[in-house]
Amino acid sequence: MSQIINIVSGGRLGDQSFFQEKIAKMENCLIICCDGGARHVQYSGIKPDVIIGDMDSIDFTLLASYSTSGIKIIKYPKNKDYTDTELALDYALSMKPEAIFIWGALGGRIDHTMANVFLLCKGQEKGIKTYLIDEYGEAFVLDKEATFINETGKTVSLLALSPEVTGINLTGFLYHLKEEILVMGESRGISNVINDARAGINIRQGKLLVIKYWQKDNFPEAL
Repeated sequence: MSQIINIVSGGRLGDQSFFQEKIAKMENCLIICCDGGARHVQYSGIKPDVIIGDMDSIDFTLLASYSTSGIKIIKYPKNKDYTDTELALDYALSMKPEAIFIWGALGGRIDHTMANVFLLCKGQEKGIKTYLIDEYGEAFVLDKEATFINETGKTVSLLALSPEVTGINLTGFLYHLKEEILVMGESRGISNVINDARAGINIRQGKLLVIKYWQKDNFPEAL
C-alpha cells in the first residue's frame, strides 16, 4: 500500500517543475486525479493511478486513453453532492496512508478554495497528515503539535477553523504565544516568522490552520 497519496485537483497547479520535483522525491506514492486534474499530470508526463469525478472537465480522448491503459476510473453523476476533490480525499483516506498532499486546490474560485481548506479537517480527524500544497507553501490543520527545524525566516500564519483554538503555545517564533486563544474570524495569527533553528507550535483544543511559506518574502501577490 502507498504510504503517500497525491491528489491532483483541477484548479491552479502553478509551477510544473516544482510539482514534478516533489513527486519525483516521493517513493511509492499513489496519484489520484480529480477529473480535470488529469491534464496537469499529462503535461508533467506523470501517469495517474486513479481518476475520480463526474468527468465533465476532462478531454474525452484523454479519458479513453487512460481507461484503455488500465488506469482506474471512478465516475460519479454530474448532479452529485460533493466536489471531485472531496470524493478523491474520501477515497484516499479509506486507504489509510501516512500522508496526503492535495495539489491544484488553491487560487481561482474562492468557494472551491475555502471548501478545500476545510477538507483538511477530515484528514486531521482521521489522524492522517493532509496538506494543501503549491510552489509557494503548504497548509495543514494542526494535530496538537508541529515542529520546524532549520526553517528560520519563513513566514507562518495561524487561523482558527473552529470557533476558538485554546492553549496555543509558540516557541522559536518572532511573536511568541503562551496559553493563548485564537478565535475564528480574527487575523491576529497572520504573518508570524520562524526566528530560531528549532521552532514549535502546540495547542490544547480546537482546529488550527497552519500556513507555511517555503521562501522568505515569496508570496503569490508579489508577482
